[in-house]
Amino acid sequence: MEDSKEPIHSYPNYRWPEKGTQRNCPKCGDLLQLNEQRPQYYGKPWWCGPCKWQFSEEDIS
Repeated sequence: MEDSKEPIHSYPNYRWPEKGTQRNCPKCGDLLQLNEQRPQYYGKPWWCGPCKWQFSEEDIS
């Protein structure tokens, strides 16, 4: 069996909102930051700085 040097990444395929979309944090009510969608980012689309928490569209809905 051949050892691969490439890491295996497994992450959910989050639904990304359109650029310019705004949402409020379901925990504190502050405006969330929409993270940039890029291949090397494995987190959720939304970030709340005060709560230090990530949210997906499904978490907010």
